[in-house]
Amino acid sequence: MKVSTSLSPGDHLPALIERIERREKSARIRGVLYSLLPGALTVVLLGYAASSVRNAQKQIDALKTEAMTYTGQIDTLKKNAETYKTQSQSMQGNAENYKNQVTELQAQLAEAQKTLSEAVNLSRAVRTIDSANAKELASRFPGSESLLLDILNLRQRRFKWKLGGQSPQEGFDSPSFAMYMLRQKRASGVELRPGESLTEASRSLYDKLPPTTQPRTGDLVFYPAGYAMFYFADPRDGPFVLGMTPFGITALKADFAKPVGYRQVQWR
Repeated sequence: MKVSTSLSPGDHLPALIERIERREKSARIRGVLYSLLPGALTVVLLGYAASSVRNAQKQIDALKTEAMTYTGQIDTLKKNAETYKTQSQSMQGNAENYKNQVTELQAQLAEAQKTLSEAVNLSRAVRTIDSANAKELASRFPGSESLLLDILNLRQRRFKWKLGGQSPQEGFDSPSFAMYMLRQKRASGVELRPGESLTEASRSLYDKLPPTTQPRTGDLVFYPAGYAMFYFADPRDGPFVLGMTPFGITALKADFAKPVGYRQVQWR
């Protein structure tokens, strides 16, 4: 007996429906996938963009920090430059001060050398006067007889030399000592003007007194170094002068230097 294997149309319907359902399911899945794909891509792109933005922000922050570091370094360099400028100006000022000090020291050295030279010259011209000789000389010249003794007495008190000095306590230079003695002995023509100091008056002493070419005992002799010395005639040992020097009250030979001029003193 032969068995028939052919199927009827009704037998194919379930299989067809199943195939259709699988295709519809596959289509739905693809549709879902296709609909999700743009969103996923958008999420990925947004994530990438956000990551890029964060990285860019980090780079910007790093650049800002670096820029702030450079700004701080620039500010420091500016401050250092200002400090160096101030130091340079200070050094220039110090250099100028040192230059002035060197100039002053050179002037002091020159003055010391001049003083030393004068000391050598003066030491060669020092005249020794004893009390007997002083009294003998003083007795010969009326009007100025006590001048020599008074000056020698002041020498014992060790009046000191001071440039511009005008009192026994302060000291005297040569012209101011001469003016002091003239006023102490009340000589004529040496009165002080109102407000005039002893030092100021002594600077014009050469012009205050009348000139003479033949000095007498008690007259003043002016020398180039600024000395104003009292003249004393000594028939035995030769004339000498007496007055203030940088070494105190000293008697010198009258020709220790070439005189600038002689001035006559009127003793009262």
